[in-house]
Amino acid sequence: MNDLFIIAVNLTRRCNLACAHCYMDAKTRDSGGPDELTTGEVRGLLDEIAGRSNETMVVLTGGEPLLRRDLDELVAHGSGLGLSMVVGTNGVLLDEKRVVSLKAAGAMGMGISLDSLDPQHHDGFRGCPGSWEKTLAGMEACRRHGLPFQVHFSVTENNAHEVQAMIDFARASGAHVLNIFFLVCTGRGESMSDITPARYEAVLNQLVEAQERTGDLIIRARCAPHFKRVAYQRDPQSPLTRAQGYEGGGCLAGIHYCRITPEGAVTACPYIPDEDGSIRETGFWEIWDKAPTFELLRNPRLNGKCGQCEFQKLCGGCRARPRAMGGTLMDADPWCGYRPEGAAVIQPLEEEGCDRITWSPEAQQRLSRVPGFLRKMVRKRAESHVRELGERIVTTDHMATLASNRFGGSHPGMRPESAPAPATTEEPAPPPAQAPPPLAWTREAREYMEEAPGFLRDSLIQVAEEVARNEGRLEVNMKLLHRLEGKEEAERALEWEPAAGQAMEKLLSDRQPQARLFIQPTMEAAAEREARRRGADVVAARDVEKVVETGTAGVEWDPDALARVQSAPDFNRAGIKKAAEFNARREGLERITSEDLTRYRNRALMRAVRRMKGFGMNSLDFSAWEIARERVPRLKDNEQAAKRFAAIRDYVESNQAPDGGGLGLMDRELMEKMKAEMKK
Repeated sequence: MNDLFIIAVNLTRRCNLACAHCYMDAKTRDSGGPDELTTGEVRGLLDEIAGRSNETMVVLTGGEPLLRRDLDELVAHGSGLGLSMVVGTNGVLLDEKRVVSLKAAGAMGMGISLDSLDPQHHDGFRGCPGSWEKTLAGMEACRRHGLPFQVHFSVTENNAHEVQAMIDFARASGAHVLNIFFLVCTGRGESMSDITPARYEAVLNQLVEAQERTGDLIIRARCAPHFKRVAYQRDPQSPLTRAQGYEGGGCLAGIHYCRITPEGAVTACPYIPDEDGSIRETGFWEIWDKAPTFELLRNPRLNGKCGQCEFQKLCGGCRARPRAMGGTLMDADPWCGYRPEGAAVIQPLEEEGCDRITWSPEAQQRLSRVPGFLRKMVRKRAESHVRELGERIVTTDHMATLASNRFGGSHPGMRPESAPAPATTEEPAPPPAQAPPPLAWTREAREYMEEAPGFLRDSLIQVAEEVARNEGRLEVNMKLLHRLEGKEEAERALEWEPAAGQAMEKLLSDRQPQARLFIQPTMEAAAEREARRRGADVVAARDVEKVVETGTAGVEWDPDALARVQSAPDFNRAGIKKAAEFNARREGLERITSEDLTRYRNRALMRAVRRMKGFGMNSLDFSAWEIARERVPRLKDNEQAAKRFAAIRDYVESNQAPDGGGLGLMDRELMEKMKAEMKK
């Protein structure tokens, strides 16, 4: 079954840069060509894709897609159809306003290209001075507004030494994924020289090793199917050798992926020039099902050493590289330095075995209503439930059973209205332990959760709050929900003693099964870090106990200090807690007291006073905002900053009593101290 997982749509050949490696040989801003697909044509393509599968990820790219004036409209249209809409950009034009508008349109995330941590090298490679700084500003805008982003890094001989530094940067920047692209010399990059096969092999080993020890950042090797061969050679049971979302191995081109040119032609991948039809002349799905090039890639008869290799199914080599060097799609990959050993062909490991479960259209429609951050879990459990019954098709009846048993009908103190309280002659059970008070939710998170179907909403709230509490958070916000949405189930990297497994199970025994999906990988990763810290390669019970003792936040709070933070308003509660914990770690403190919190508050207060006095102010009033907006470039036309200021002003004006009280953390002492400092 050749399901379409990803489709890249090159919206334009226009571009604001002149990158040395561009496969599109993209042109300037103004010379995109008169034959680009119109808004209506792209919308029609999205309609056709969603008509058969709304689980497809659509990557809108270019050229530079931000030069298309209809980009937000296209994102909104695809998102409304249930498609996962992603934008691939060089990031230079990605300012605050565009991030906000794309997020509002329903963009699932951004792919942002960064080719070096050296600004001069990046700018030279991209053909535009100043592009490095603007690209990083685009990433920061995404992070600040909660729009997930990936970093795209193209490896060349000149920057291969930066791979580890780029991994560290991607993690620190807040990226969810780091995609390492290996160059195929086509388009403007045809005259560029590849890295050597030896360097290629060394980088792949470096990436496999990095992914094995890095749980919080997904590292993917793109246009490098040899990655799975390298992972298998290191560990035949490595989860990195498993097919991620499809059965099989090797490159996705023509099998689970294709691209559309700006003029509507369909190709197996951007580096394979053979066009197998046009969506202007033939329906997309007809091309997808019958394209000759796609058929060749789906049933390959490989030549040379690739055809003799025991890894031909797990890897298969890049099919575009021999084609780019004058050969055929089936010739041996010239970049591979591995010599086949004549062993039996190794079969790819599969996620769920060979028994394939299908979904009825009605069940598929109901699944599409489940929020993204739980959809994978619901799918997996539904299919497991159907297998246990000895059946092969998931129906709405199965979904209803799961909803009743797991996702909404089993909360403490709740019964279906039609069900009477069960009669009993036994001694009354002791009252249940008091449930923890509900956490605060930001307005955006509340609105997001309101879109969830009613039969899931209560359970989703429990999941989010339990994960937040487990991580030491004081609120549920969009950053947390987006992180849960992209969460993958992780496997243990180390061996575990039976006692350690029992300790973890005891720790998680009272958790909701939905919440365990997100909490357990975090706790297990923390326990494995403890084991590594003491130089062990097996997790012991004491490692789990250490995790329980220290907690995931790493800093404990005195009750009175925590109460003060909890009294803070919605717009800065999480920020106060995070800043205090950061300062405490920097000072080597294990516990934050109320006195520590006062010190941190006063330190922040003095920074604010110095800034306001620098604006020429000598009294505390809200005119500071208007002055700052004129003098601080990043605040100009910044809608998010304006909303935040409005929230602060509304909070102060509606809560402050005449004597200065009523403001929780912003109490009379704080206000009086700040006023006094302003007059000095």
